[in-house]
Amino acid sequence: MTNQGEQIRLAQGGVHDNHDFVLKYLEEIEALAENVLAERREIIELNKRRDKLREASRAIHKQTPNIKTNWMCLNNNFLAIPTKDCKRLIDRDFDQINLEINQAEKKLKENIKKLYDAEKKPEIRGFNLKSLSREERQEFDQLLEPYI
Repeated sequence: MTNQGEQIRLAQGGVHDNHDFVLKYLEEIEALAENVLAERREIIELNKRRDKLREASRAIHKQTPNIKTNWMCLNNNFLAIPTKDCKRLIDRDFDQINLEINQAEKKLKENIKKLYDAEKKPEIRGFNLKSLSREERQEFDQLLEPYI
């Protein structure tokens, strides 16, 4: 039986004499890939929930101001709730889902990095980029203003 260092050397060199090592390696890659797919499915489901909340928020904002109560489905129960409380609940849920989506996206990036490391692929260029904050964007616009 060969040691771990020799197994890694054999795998990197393209020599796969140890079938147990190859099988274990493929199982590890498959588990990491399944984690990536599961995380993507979770993000898709969270986005669907966020879209439904966005629709509900828009419907409440579009209704006439004289409506004081709205019906909401909470835990499979329909309740008549004052409009201002509906808006507050929807906004709170919307913020919570945004946080969950951000966390899931960070976790997805970590899982993809682990998968690429296990597959010995080079890191994706630009994968860890982050969008500018509102303040950074305003400063950037101010810098570019004389040139536009």
